[in-house]
Amino acid sequence: MSNKETTKEQIAYLKSVLLSQLLLEANEELVATNRYKQSLKQQINRTNTILEPIVREEFDSVYKTDPEMTTNILNKIESLVDKISSYQIEELVMLEAVVDKYENNKDWFLKYAESDFLRLD
Repeated sequence: MSNKETTKEQIAYLKSVLLSQLLLEANEELVATNRYKQSLKQQINRTNTILEPIVREEFDSVYKTDPEMTTNILNKIESLVDKISSYQIEELVMLEAVVDKYENNKDWFLKYAESDFLRLD
């Protein structure tokens, strides 16, 4: 296996890192809410303390294997999360329909839809 290939295990770690990072960021946003009380604050701090070193270690591991692909994936996911978070409820319903169409017609999308996700070798 070449150094540039991404394994299923690396993808699983990357997903875990991304979800953990999203949780860390979401928890930070709770600080400004009215319900951010002492017990919630303590629990979030405990969770963040546990997650942060794990996220950093796993991210570093995946990044060392393939920095370019990891950066590309992170950029695409960040862009997607930004878009989704700005949608209204009715737009999210439409987005789900688009995703369902993709799931049912992956071959067509891969053949005809354009993507700017390119590997630079």
